[in-house]
Amino acid sequence: MKKYVERTCSEFLEGLQIAVTEDDFKRVAERTAHALGFRWFAYFVRHAHGAHLISCYPKKWTDHYFHEGYDRIDPVLQKPQVFTPMTVWDGRSARSAKSPKQRRMFDDALNFRIRTGLTLQIPTGQSQFAAFTLAVDDRSLGLDRFIEASQDLLHMVGINYHAHVRAKVDLTDVSSRKEIPLTHRERQCLAWTSDGRTMQDIADLLGVSPRGVKFHLDNARRNLSALTLPHAVALALRQGLL
Repeated sequence: MKKYVERTCSEFLEGLQIAVTEDDFKRVAERTAHALGFRWFAYFVRHAHGAHLISCYPKKWTDHYFHEGYDRIDPVLQKPQVFTPMTVWDGRSARSAKSPKQRRMFDDALNFRIRTGLTLQIPTGQSQFAAFTLAVDDRSLGLDRFIEASQDLLHMVGINYHAHVRAKVDLTDVSSRKEIPLTHRERQCLAWTSDGRTMQDIADLLGVSPRGVKFHLDNARRNLSALTLPHAVALALRQGLL
């Protein structure tokens, strides 16, 4: 099982490297979600110019979700006061909803057989919010155990997906585009640094050497005109690059 998961993650990272279009990224994430035992994935980003979703959820559900404004009241898509890397949720937990509209959202999700899943919140700039979700139509003890044992791996999937999509796909209006001073690898390394990872941790996650990680971090610091690495992380977050 461990070797299978490692191979799946390796194929996921390779897929991200060659993905260019939004459709490419959708196929990579859908294939990885299925390989890890999930039925659907969803990548959601909210920025100053609106919101964007890449997912393999049923289109009728996503159209209904945005039409009803559920993205504004969905508890897993609210930027928390204290950062929580992962939230495991159950669509059958409507009883704990804070409002009638939230209860209706859970009930509507169940009508589409969206029963349970996990949402990974991704560190971003102050004016942005991003999350990566994996969901299933039925909860099982095996899946619960896999989630509990694989939180670091699942977080790696979410944060790498975000870094590559942000580096290659413009999810904003043409009028809001701006030049990005960092490569996708530099942003990956900075994002993991912002999460408290060491250079050795990042090297293991990305399949590169610690020297390679240092090279990308040094380049990122210079490209951002930062004095130190923590300063570079702060600048990248402030500019919405992570």
